[in-house]
Amino acid sequence: MSTDSLPRCNQLTSMTDSMRLRELADALGVPVAAFEVSKEFQPLNADADGNHWLLMLDIQGKPVIHRIGEDAGQNTMEERVSVFLRREEESPARDALTALIDQLLVAHLTD
Repeated sequence: MSTDSLPRCNQLTSMTDSMRLRELADALGVPVAAFEVSKEFQPLNADADGNHWLLMLDIQGKPVIHRIGEDAGQNTMEERVSVFLRREEESPARDALTALIDQLLVAHLTD
């Protein structure tokens, strides 16, 4: 094996990764550039009362749902994703989270 083939192999890997990233971006309906920016949270829903539901990682690196009420200082809540999914029956925030989970699972299982 010659060292001349190494750059081409790296280029192919890079091209394959780039194509997969583009496919994932297309499936999620976001630009590829969205993956280049580190996200601290993923917005799930905002209602007419000013409440916002965000998917984020807690200090231990575990995914949690963070709700910020219209009076952010007093109405903030954080709970594990599994607890949120069991507790919330029908809500736009739950629907957004389950859609995101579905997309991630499809992307993972079709790879």
